[in-house]
Amino acid sequence: MPKDTKPVKVSFWIRYRYWIMLGSITMFLPPLSFLFQFTKDSNFCGAWCPRMFFVWRAGMSGEQFFMGFLRSYMGVALVLGILFTSFFLGRYWCSHLCPVGGTMELGSRLVPKFLKINYSSIPAASFRYGYLAVFFLAPVFGLGSLCCRYCNFATIPRMFGAAFLGADMAFFMRTAGLISLGLVIVLGLFAKGGRAYCNLLCPVGALDALSNRIGLKFGRRVRVEKSKCNGCMACAAVCPTWALEESEGKAHVDQLSCIPCRVCENVCPKEAIAYEKLKA
Repeated sequence: MPKDTKPVKVSFWIRYRYWIMLGSITMFLPPLSFLFQFTKDSNFCGAWCPRMFFVWRAGMSGEQFFMGFLRSYMGVALVLGILFTSFFLGRYWCSHLCPVGGTMELGSRLVPKFLKINYSSIPAASFRYGYLAVFFLAPVFGLGSLCCRYCNFATIPRMFGAAFLGADMAFFMRTAGLISLGLVIVLGLFAKGGRAYCNLLCPVGALDALSNRIGLKFGRRVRVEKSKCNGCMACAAVCPTWALEESEGKAHVDQLSCIPCRVCENVCPKEAIAYEKLKA
C-alpha cells in the first residue's frame, strides 16, 4: 500500500453486523427467548404481537380496537420504536436487529448458490404495498385476516421451538403452518440474499419502509455519490432487497426497499456509496 494511502475505515455496523444479528436471534428466539421472559411470553404472539393491534376487523367496536393495543403493549412499543428510529437513522431494525429477517438471511447463506431464487425482477414496492392493502382491508370487509395466518413473526420462533414444545411442532402439522413454513423457505432461505419475504410480505417492514422514506431529509441513509459512481452495479449484485437499480448509467437507491445492511458500501470499488445525510 502506498504511504500516502490511508486504509478505508470500516463502520462498526458493517464489521459486526452478523454478530449483532446472531445476538438478536439469541435474545428473541428459542431456546432462550430471553426478552420474552420478562412478560412471561415465549414468542412474538400475545403481548409482543407486532401485526394485529393496528388492524380493524369487521364488527369490531372502538373499545375492542383500543383493547388490542393494550393486549399487545410490547408489540406496540416495538413497532413505534422501529418507526421512530427508522425515521431518523434508517431501517436498522430490519437490517441488524430483526431476529426473523436475520434468521432467513443467515440461513440463506447455507444454501448453495445454484439453488437460490432471484426475485429482483419483481417490483418490490408495488407488490409490498398491494399486499399491505389486502392485509388492512380484508379484515375490514370480513374476508379473513392475515394477521396470524402466514406470519413470519410466528413461524420462525416456532421453527426453533419445535424441538422443545409439542405445540410448536403441532403448528407445522396444519395447513396454515405448512404454507407459512413454505413461504419462509422459498422467500427466505432459498431467496438470493434471504430477504424476499421481508421485502414483499412483511407488513411491519412495509410500514417501516414508509417511515424510512418520509424521514429521508431528516436523517442518514445509504446514498450514492453520482460523481464517483461508474455504473458497474456491483452494489446491485449483492443487495439482499434489490434496492439498487441503474438510472442514467449510475446506481440509484430505492429508499422504500433499502435496509442499511451496507453490503453495497463494502463492495463498491469507487467508494461511491456512503451512509450519510442528504446533501443540500
